[in-house]
Amino acid sequence: MSLAKKALNLLLPASSGGQNAAPTKARMRYMGHDTAGVLSMRRAVTRDVKVDIREAVRRSFALAFDFMQNSGWIAGAADQIIVDTIGVELKLNARPDLSRLGYNDKERSDWCRQVEDEWRRYVWNPGECDLAGKSTVAETLDGLMRYYLAAGEGFGILDFMNAPTRARYGLITGTKVSLVSPHRVPHKTSLVEGWDGGIYHDEIGRVQAYKFRRNESGVEREVDVPARFGNGLTKVLHVMDRGSTPNSPRAISPMTPCFKTIAQSDQLADATLTTALLQTAFAATIRSPEASADAFEGLQMLQESTNFEGAKALASDLLEVWNHRIDALKNKTLSIGGDASQINHLGPGEALEIHGTKTPGPQYVPFQQNMQREIARCLGITFENLTMDHSDASYSSTRMSVASIWPIVTRRRERIPAPFVQGIYEAWLDEMIGTGRIPFKGGYRAFRANFERVVDAEWRGPEKPEADPYKAALANKVELESGTATLQRIYAAKGLDWEEETDQIAREVKKLSGVITAPHGRKVGGDGAGPNGAAAEGMREPANG
Repeated sequence: MSLAKKALNLLLPASSGGQNAAPTKARMRYMGHDTAGVLSMRRAVTRDVKVDIREAVRRSFALAFDFMQNSGWIAGAADQIIVDTIGVELKLNARPDLSRLGYNDKERSDWCRQVEDEWRRYVWNPGECDLAGKSTVAETLDGLMRYYLAAGEGFGILDFMNAPTRARYGLITGTKVSLVSPHRVPHKTSLVEGWDGGIYHDEIGRVQAYKFRRNESGVEREVDVPARFGNGLTKVLHVMDRGSTPNSPRAISPMTPCFKTIAQSDQLADATLTTALLQTAFAATIRSPEASADAFEGLQMLQESTNFEGAKALASDLLEVWNHRIDALKNKTLSIGGDASQINHLGPGEALEIHGTKTPGPQYVPFQQNMQREIARCLGITFENLTMDHSDASYSSTRMSVASIWPIVTRRRERIPAPFVQGIYEAWLDEMIGTGRIPFKGGYRAFRANFERVVDAEWRGPEKPEADPYKAALANKVELESGTATLQRIYAAKGLDWEEETDQIAREVKKLSGVITAPHGRKVGGDGAGPNGAAAEGMREPANG
């Protein structure tokens, strides 16, 4: 055989049978690299997402609420998510298009200001906004977010209180909202009848009604609530992130993927604590020279021996020594962790040894932190916000983590609380214009004819946190001067209305004029001010002109 053929045989795999066996045919396919069969052991089926949700939603809802109520990590994470998404409240920024209704810029601005002022008074009065008269709209949104974390969705029902009932309670407005737990919407599914997940759809899939389970005088019964009022306004508010559960009428908790990790983290902490407590309880031992049972038996045999002269006397002397030590132990005490003034006594020849605990080991913290990172990633918050551990965070890492998480926060805000409060706002504004409490050119008919243009609004939450506010302010300054940013965008990022803020600045400048130098605006030069208002090194510019 030639040298080349020998080399070829060495290169062929053993299963090929040498040069006479047919070569293995190479295949190019998905998951073809799983030679160990790891993926084949993982059970998975292909079916509609709504089927998976229907089977797991009850258990998922129960587990999510259990973790939020009994896990400090998850309770804190829920609070953090609510604060990031809503803050104190979602502030209304009315943005109607009134150009076709005879409004000039000043009239539009004045109308928006009146609407926002009336809305603020309404949402902070529980009696006016809540059917039960207990919660403000801000508190209702907080509850909505908790239901979203537990079930992936939230429900609310709008009602209109008639005039006699309003007079009975001394109320002005009739628009009222009630927050409903998602578990009160049963997952009834009968595609023949049109019910899918407790929601009734027409022939093209449009929602017509919802089935709610109510407790009336201690009796549970199901009632059907129409999705809309007779005038077309939304009656049932149903919000969910439909992008996470496509083609499904219902949702599931966003915490579901990390339930296992949350439970494992708690188990690891409990097991580690139990081991540490056991080690601490048995951390002290006494080393004693006392003889064992075998030694005592030997001494007894020595006492009874007649072959060794003086054996009985020697055995008696040794037994007398041990009797003295035993008497000393009986008459003296040993206390660990007791009164600090107490002096401990040991028997003759004994020594007390203190042992250190070996739990948790060096691998505990990194493993626990890895699980916490998985939980934080699933919930859409930073690791530092979940654990309140900023020991390894730097300025750059903090900026990067916030930059990665903040789009998730704003997306969550636009998917869940903003549509919910927008539904309340539309019903309230319809009532206010219909009753004439908010004037509108052309009256109610003009409003209804231009409904979508008039009710357009933004809902602003808290501003994006900054690791260094001074550097962020300098960045805004440079962008404004270079024409790459606007006051509207900068103030909107802070959750503020730029027109309200600039109007307030104008009032302050006017009031302070002739009294003191107004602190607003860009400072250039001046005694002690420094170039351009004492900007940081590397950011200073010469004065213009």
